[in-house]
Amino acid sequence: MATENPHVLLEMSDEPDCRFVAAWLSKAAEAQTFWSQALQDPQFDDHIQLLHGDGIADLAAAALEILGELEHHRHVASLDLYQHEDGLFSIEFVMLVQLGFFVVGGSSYWMAIPEAVTLTAVKQAALDVLSTTEDWDGLEILQPERQLHTLSAEEANAWRLRLIMMRRFGTERNQGYADGRTQQ
Repeated sequence: MATENPHVLLEMSDEPDCRFVAAWLSKAAEAQTFWSQALQDPQFDDHIQLLHGDGIADLAAAALEILGELEHHRHVASLDLYQHEDGLFSIEFVMLVQLGFFVVGGSSYWMAIPEAVTLTAVKQAALDVLSTTEDWDGLEILQPERQLHTLSAEEANAWRLRLIMMRRFGTERNQGYADGRTQQ
């Protein structure tokens, strides 16, 4: 669902789980290593040139930024996909979703640990982002948010506050998703 000023709602379990966070960050570092390797392939790099017209995506840095936001905002965060003018965060987030670092559950994305991150999967994630390119009067524009469930800033913030209240009062929504499963 495309939204003007697209935001995503992110959640993580309230239960402190250092092993989960360490494994998640380790997988993000692995993804970044494969991304760097992919960019070393001149043919692939030429093909995805549009993805790094304003800078090169950094999956590990994006993962750290997301984790910091979740920790800072009581484990529920509303993030602007275009918080930076260069639009890199939207590319990074879509790639992380494509790689399995987040699963959608209702209106939000939950942190998950991908089973395997490979060079092929990272290249495919980049190609998936590239597939959102549209031609606007001869100018190619990436719209990675087209591959996400997005909300307006107002909707995302309202959901965020609602989820925090639900967590505070211990409703069933607060059951941990640390293993990356969605609620059935």
